[in-house]
Amino acid sequence: MELMQNVAKMQNSQMRMESSQNSTAQMQKHQVQAIEKAEIRQEQQTEQQSVQKIETEKEMSQLVQELNDAISPFRTSLKFGFDNTSEDFYVSVIESKTNRMLSRFPAEEAVSFLPKIQEVNGLLFDQKG
Repeated sequence: MELMQNVAKMQNSQMRMESSQNSTAQMQKHQVQAIEKAEIRQEQQTEQQSVQKIETEKEMSQLVQELNDAISPFRTSLKFGFDNTSEDFYVSVIESKTNRMLSRFPAEEAVSFLPKIQEVNGLLFDQKG
């Protein structure tokens, strides 16, 4: 009888330990998820803060030059240009041979993806991104 009681106590103890381990694992999982969410929010805030408003034609010309410099190692027939026919500036992707506009987007978007182009350039061509 004593043996049965000891076995039952051991089983109860093991169940409590497993339950404790499960709850610890769940708490750790929730903490990791909370940290990941906080990091994503921080990245989004940083991106929003880093996007600058292009307000002058000089700034626009400089941005287009930087974009063209960033894609030059790729030896593509694409180039960047800009359109200031409206109040806002737009960056255009242009096919060099035909001067046909392929795509057009707000200048602020170009500001946000310029570092990404430079990073890829640096990775592929072993240059500072």
